[in-house]
Amino acid sequence: MPKPIIIPSPDKKRKVVLNYLGKTQSGHEYYSLSIDGIPLSLENRIFGSVCMWSNESRFLSLQEWKENDKITGAKSYLLLIFDLLTRRECVVAEVEGAKSEIIPEGFIGESLMYRVIHDGQFGTTRNFESKFQYLNGWQTLK
Repeated sequence: MPKPIIIPSPDKKRKVVLNYLGKTQSGHEYYSLSIDGIPLSLENRIFGSVCMWSNESRFLSLQEWKENDKITGAKSYLLLIFDLLTRRECVVAEVEGAKSEIIPEGFIGESLMYRVIHDGQFGTTRNFESKFQYLNGWQTLK
């Protein structure tokens, strides 16, 4: 079994640990997630391997897989943002289907930049910006 992927925050005060759970037939690996100090809210959830910290180590963005199938992959992907200062999370965006993917690209000021990729015969890639601090739907992490 592969070793866990450890991604420290820029200020080195926190770390994300991704523990390997499996791989789809198309080769996409999926993981469980733990973040220092936030143990319970993340149980029984599945994540992709791409994580993005904000420069000040307050925000973390990553991809969550919904209704994962070991053969085809996730039914949909969520792009999440965690505010570790206020211990909240929010869905930034969602894409449907095993032939799509959503990937955090970086933080610029109060915005999260991300990319949505749709594979297939007429595949497309689009870049987006979200002023994530103004999103509705923030949930408290337990």
